[in-house]
Amino acid sequence: MGNTNLASSNEYLARSQESLASASTFNKVQLFGNGRTPFCLVRGDGAYTWDVDGNKYIDYIIGLGTMTLGHNHPVVNKAISEQLKKGISFSLPTPLEIQVAEMLIERIPSAEKVKFGKNGNDATSAAVRLARYYTGRDHILFCGYHGWQDWYVCQTSKNGGIPKCIGELSHRFVFNDINFLMKLLKDYKDNIACIILEPIPAKEWPRDNFLEKVREIATNNNVVLIFDEVVTGFRFHKGGAQALFNIVPDLSCFSKAIANGMPLSAIVGKAGIMSKFNDVYFSLTNAGETLSLAAAKAVLAFYDQADVPAQLARSGAKLREGIKSLIVKYNLSDRMEILGFDCRFGINFIDKNNLNYDPTDDLLYWIELVAAHGILSAGWHMISYAHTDRVIEETLMIYGTVLPKMRAKLEGRMEKKVG
Repeated sequence: MGNTNLASSNEYLARSQESLASASTFNKVQLFGNGRTPFCLVRGDGAYTWDVDGNKYIDYIIGLGTMTLGHNHPVVNKAISEQLKKGISFSLPTPLEIQVAEMLIERIPSAEKVKFGKNGNDATSAAVRLARYYTGRDHILFCGYHGWQDWYVCQTSKNGGIPKCIGELSHRFVFNDINFLMKLLKDYKDNIACIILEPIPAKEWPRDNFLEKVREIATNNNVVLIFDEVVTGFRFHKGGAQALFNIVPDLSCFSKAIANGMPLSAIVGKAGIMSKFNDVYFSLTNAGETLSLAAAKAVLAFYDQADVPAQLARSGAKLREGIKSLIVKYNLSDRMEILGFDCRFGINFIDKNNLNYDPTDDLLYWIELVAAHGILSAGWHMISYAHTDRVIEETLMIYGTVLPKMRAKLEGRMEKKVG
């Protein structure tokens, strides 16, 4: 088995370099624009996707985590198709906008009012702006990844084009380190508009009642608490991570899985804060676009019929434990480890004997290796409802083939060509 024909992908890669300023989504080419992995995909169905050369992959990137139900889901497709016959964009609100808002309010603890956007960056940007207006303060305390807006990117290496003064108002804290957060609160006392964080980051579960303490600190300091649930929303619990932990933030941001790949996001929150959107300008021409709302309505209804988060956890646990067993079987425990959670986890490359080890080269080789054997992964596994037992078993069979080759690479016995 091997996906070795990438002629059309490489043709499109070359054409993209001539025509596109950069990738529409950074992560889509960061690890795949090397000519040795697929570059363009043309079709998806369930847990599988196909590239322009006809190669088939088990997809663990799954639309950057947007499709918790899998590609081409019939219930979602039907909803989109039926709405398409009625129209896409209207001059006034449609019933769908109100209906989907009501469904979100019904299931998300923090949701008393709703406002729609098109992607996660819309939601987090609007939430922070709203918090600043509501409190009359400027400083932001943040933890995790929150999109490409100035207040977040100013504190990353991709901060080109952002005035330095923006960075003076944004302060990163460390998840699970409550003392670090309290120090920042003390340093910028009475000037902090909000605390924004992912309630479950990619690799770490909250410990020692961390989220409860953050909620208490925010309340005691009159700071708006924002949960960025763009990734966690509808993946761990149909009401978001906040429902799982029974902690109610002031505002929450949802996107990705809300419409199974269709572009939609939502800011939800307490009515007293959300009402200030009457004074804070957040208006998008396509915020009420009906195909995405129809998809969201179908997705949320499906979550009511099937316990999707439980299925994601079951399938993910089976895959996770299977990979762990294979890592042990091939004596790779000192070079590979699993990080994350059942519904989304990654393979991390390590070297316990080398403190200066850089895993980049090994990760890139892994991505190339598994793609050549029919798995699309950036090292992470985003589990969908379509990743059934059969798909998990197929994945483990492939990993049983590729792990000895990965071991050869890590031991310096790598073949010159992936295969």
